Amino acid sequence: MENENQPQVQPQPQVQPQVQPQPVYTNPQPQANILPAKYKPISAWGYVGYQLLFSIPLVGLIFLLVFALGGTNNENLKNFSRSFLCWFLIMLVIGIIVGIIFILMIFLAGGMAASTGA
Repeated sequence: MENENQPQVQPQPQVQPQVQPQPVYTNPQPQANILPAKYKPISAWGYVGYQLLFSIPLVGLIFLLVFALGGTNNENLKNFSRSFLCWFLIMLVIGIIVGIIFILMIFLAGGMAASTGA
């Protein structure tokens, strides 16, 4: 009897939200030789070899200047050569300054020794 006194509740139809289908993403396969030759990276042993080449007296300096001033199409080699040239010039200036100080110390020490009568 209780059911007769209570109003009948009709179940509401459930509305399903419309879902947009997700696009299918695929993982792109790596392509060999994707970089142009201009940007080809130098290997670690390549850097060692170029350092040895640039360290050879006169011949290394010639190669260093050629590569640093644009004698190669590889940007990485060009930039490495430029950095090596900057490092070389910095060390050259420091060496010249240390040499001048050393020579001045020798002359001053020699002048002091002569003035003391030793």
